Amino acid sequence: MTRKEIVDLCITIVEDMRKTEWVPNPRTRGKTSTGEMAFNALKYAVLGDRFVIWVDDSVAPYAPYTEYPWLAQRWNNKKNPNEGWWERFREEFARRLAAELGGTIR
Repeated sequence: MTRKEIVDLCITIVEDMRKTEWVPNPRTRGKTSTGEMAFNALKYAVLGDRFVIWVDDSVAPYAPYTEYPWLAQRWNNKKNPNEGWWERFREEFARRLAAELGGTIR
């Protein structure tokens, strides 16, 4: 594959994943969630030889809190349903990319 084809593949994977359960929280979009983090804060760019994905905290300054356990009393010891989403996102992205390229991503 050419560099452009690999970049296009990476973009396709991110765009597909942002619409699904891989970015919090599609079940609440349009109800209690606007999808701001999935559709506007999740960014990617090609920097040299790297394809970089990040959550822009100027768009979603609350993003780090979606990743961690809930500690506030108001949640009555319930587990944050989004806890660990970023790690799962990265792992799934790598899995999909490896499957498309026929190799292993490290």
